Amino acid sequence: MPATRRSLVVLALLITWHAVGPGFAPANEFPEDTNTIESLSPEQARRLVTEFRGVRVVVERKGRPKGMLAPCLPLNGLKSVDADLAEALAGYHKGPLFLDGLTMLSVEAAKALAQHRGVLSLSGLTTLSDDASKALAEHEGVLLLDGLTTLSAEAARMFEQRGDDFLCLPGLTTLSEEAARALAQHKGVLLALDGLTTLSDKAAAALGQHDGILSLSGLTTLSDEVAKALEQHKGELVLNGLTTLSVEAAKSLAQHRGTLRLDGLTTLSADAAKAIAAAEHWTGYLPCVTTLDSPDSVVIAQALATRHGPLSLPNLKKLSRKTLSALFEKVDIEIPRIKRLEFIPEPDGSDTDQFVIPEGFLNEWPGIAGDD
Repeated sequence: MPATRRSLVVLALLITWHAVGPGFAPANEFPEDTNTIESLSPEQARRLVTEFRGVRVVVERKGRPKGMLAPCLPLNGLKSVDADLAEALAGYHKGPLFLDGLTMLSVEAAKALAQHRGVLSLSGLTTLSDDASKALAEHEGVLLLDGLTTLSAEAARMFEQRGDDFLCLPGLTTLSEEAARALAQHKGVLLALDGLTTLSDKAAAALGQHDGILSLSGLTTLSDEVAKALEQHKGELVLNGLTTLSVEAAKSLAQHRGTLRLDGLTTLSADAAKAIAAAEHWTGYLPCVTTLDSPDSVVIAQALATRHGPLSLPNLKKLSRKTLSALFEKVDIEIPRIKRLEFIPEPDGSDTDQFVIPEGFLNEWPGIAGDD
């Protein structure tokens, strides 16, 4: 896939956007805000796509403007398009075409829209028929279907045929084994299914055959069976929605052969911490752990400190002195400066030993105990 198209995919699939500034409508026939248009004749559509300059789009990442995308034509007020209207709209090639108001798409309209080149957003569709998906497979630009909540196996095969580098389906709430198997055949791509809050072990086993980046950050819990199935996944595995892990799930994920992201974890048992610490490809990044106050917090800290590779707890706020001493057994660790930490009594009821900051730690971060 050309580099330009890959860049468009990144922008279109991984950002939020809003239009700024009015467009230009010929002879004042159309409103400046084209999203207010609820109906168009094919003749009007042809004039619009030819003469309308488009509105600029502000590209944002995490709410911060990053620049401008090409002019686009947003027509999200349209609730339906027939084949003739779709054919006329497909002639817009100045930038992205947004038709997010469509909740249904006929096969004939899908065939017509497939002639569009560039970014085509149909994010209002919650379902897509097999025949319509076959038609859209011929579309040569970026296709946004963020609103799909269900996906048949046949529709899932469309994406492999299209050959996109990125496949983000954040609206999916259910995934069958057959559809998961079809998606997994889309090799070497980012497969983001962050709308899934549950996943069957059979669907997980099918996704385990995927060899690209697999993001399932909508999962807040993970059964032992699903974790075992995902162990077979060969690429980067992103499970940033998980807040805790069972021991067996942690042991399975520790065997994962690609990069493993567990950025959402807030709590870990001692045995789960020991298992994850042994994971060769885990990132070691725990930004959501803010407190270590369980009775076995010292043992948890000792387990985490055995990790081979960096360990980061950048937002840690509250822990006991013994727990901090256990973390200090690891030199390549990122934690807040001591002045920012709140020390609590030992959770197991024991007395706090005299606390000494290891010399190696002070040498690595000379200001750790002082002001910023």
